Amino acid sequence: MTGGRITSGVIEQGGANMATWMNNLAIVRATTTNAGDTVRITSADGSALSPSNYGWITLPGTTAGQLSTFSLTADVSIVLTGAHWGIGTTGDITGALLRVLAINDNGTLRWGVAYQGGRRTLNTSNTSATATDINLPEEVLCTTAVGSATNRCREIGYVKADFDDTGGASEDLWAIQTGIDDVVTGESADGILQPWNYSVTGFSANPTSVNSHWTMIGSTVFLIYTATAGTSNATTYTMTAPIKSQVGGGCVVSRVQDNSSYQTGAGMVGFVASSTTIDLYINGLPNVWTASGTKVVWFMVNYQAFQP
Repeated sequence: MTGGRITSGVIEQGGANMATWMNNLAIVRATTTNAGDTVRITSADGSALSPSNYGWITLPGTTAGQLSTFSLTADVSIVLTGAHWGIGTTGDITGALLRVLAINDNGTLRWGVAYQGGRRTLNTSNTSATATDINLPEEVLCTTAVGSATNRCREIGYVKADFDDTGGASEDLWAIQTGIDDVVTGESADGILQPWNYSVTGFSANPTSVNSHWTMIGSTVFLIYTATAGTSNATTYTMTAPIKSQVGGGCVVSRVQDNSSYQTGAGMVGFVASSTTIDLYINGLPNVWTASGTKVVWFMVNYQAFQP
């Protein structure tokens, strides 16, 4: 469709008839204090948005089935430093994916950055414009905290960024990568694997040679984990997931080692409702690991993401 400008809420020409339709808008990597620490919404060719170089976007309306169209006449910047989405203190991450959201806040356009996918509406208490408030995976760093429970949002792109946990210029420092596919407009991060740091209990020496990756498709989380066994010092075995589970429950896994021996029976990955805690069981039973020798579980599992 032909583009157009909106004045006082009226589309002067052109229009859009589907959610997340955009014109002359792009996500770019920007620097505020530290290199690549900022997500910026700007014009499609990277020049600054202005009243004579505006962009616009159509989002789901706050009335069922209707759409709302917004114009943008100035660049929007979101500084990531200080936000950690619950991965703070777990170590550095290279290549984490952060999703950029356009939000219809009951008729006002806002922008946000999220770690968790599958968002269609936001809980107002889990949004903030203060980066250091963002310390849970379901929270969203916004230009302004969402003020209305009547809000709709859509992912309009994503960035791949490196997370510096404790070093650099400050703690919880992000640096957006510079590759051509590291800053993406108009596509979702769904289905793209990213690294996952976790904490683990039940070991005097933790598993090594770890391969831990995750992705989301819609509101479903997929985890992949393999490792070389660590030294056990407890009959329990827990670890943390990147995203909370909506409900409790468990699923069978494919490979279990206990007391330095691989088991013939399957283990189980158990999820705790509204938590990132994962309980790992041997033969489907809790608290029966041997508190000596080595142990490890390999798994590929999925679960429903917590939606506050």
